[in-house]
Amino acid sequence: MNNDLEKIGIIEKEKLSGEFYFQSLLEQGYTKGLCTASDIERLQYECLTFLAQKVELFNAGDSSSIRVEKAQDIMASNLFTVGVWLKTYNNPDEAITAMLNEQIAELYQKGRQRINTLLSATRLLHAKLLQHLINSPNEFYRSTIEDGINGFFKLYNPDFGAQEIHITADYPLYIATPRLAGIEFIKAYVEAAYYENKLCSFFNANDIHHLLCGYEKNYPELLINIYEQVLLAALGCIIAGTDVYRLDISAGGTAYIYQQLTDTPEPDVFPLLHDTVNELTQCLKCPPGLIRYMQNSLPMLVSRIETAVREQTLERVFVQPNAAFSR
Repeated sequence: MNNDLEKIGIIEKEKLSGEFYFQSLLEQGYTKGLCTASDIERLQYECLTFLAQKVELFNAGDSSSIRVEKAQDIMASNLFTVGVWLKTYNNPDEAITAMLNEQIAELYQKGRQRINTLLSATRLLHAKLLQHLINSPNEFYRSTIEDGINGFFKLYNPDFGAQEIHITADYPLYIATPRLAGIEFIKAYVEAAYYENKLCSFFNANDIHHLLCGYEKNYPELLINIYEQVLLAALGCIIAGTDVYRLDISAGGTAYIYQQLTDTPEPDVFPLLHDTVNELTQCLKCPPGLIRYMQNSLPMLVSRIETAVREQTLERVFVQPNAAFSR
């Protein structure tokens, strides 16, 4: 038997909340019989005791009361931080064991250190992302990825608001960020933005601009995902046999793609696109992280393409660049 196989647990991972991990884990633990009512009472008491300590710190040693809403925010921050640590256990059953055998204050300190690690890693990746941002006139792209994320780092207070995000993250990623909070959300957002931007950085900014103008001339003012259009155009160039670096499929290429896809049964579209993605990643010499991101993009790409073939709107998927609009 393979000892490396993940141990089957009692708690169902898919039912745990990314935003409220501690609370959902405790609920699942009680439902599955891994902890008792007395265990929950003990944990609640420790949470309230620790909250009192954090409130005193928030008031700089003053024991006077604070607004109920602020106390609730600090409690949410504490529980989020504990949850950040508990997520490090691959098996949630083991996380329950940790909750039962360690003090809330101890779990909090481990979570707080984990948050520091996540913050440092995310800052480094964000700095690397900013060095290679594509030159795009889309008003949501840079304002979110640069200004918005910088705003998060400026406002984030992991001691008393670890669960807060502060920004709206207007620029839409192709693969939606999981339901997370605080630094966990920002880390996931920055990582996805990094891979999406990495693909776009293989191409000329003017070629990307003309491609997006072919999709919608007012795209600088729209909530549009640049990566999606670039990836589709690059895959279209691979299928049509045109220069992938120009992102220009040509009218004849679009007609060829349409014929290829209409002749391909729906069950075979995914394998076709999977092979095309592999060919593209080899052509561009993509790093492993980007390859995984592109492969994870496949289900949505295939769904969109299959719908377009059925509705005969493939020209809205594999669009023709429009060079008439200059920046």
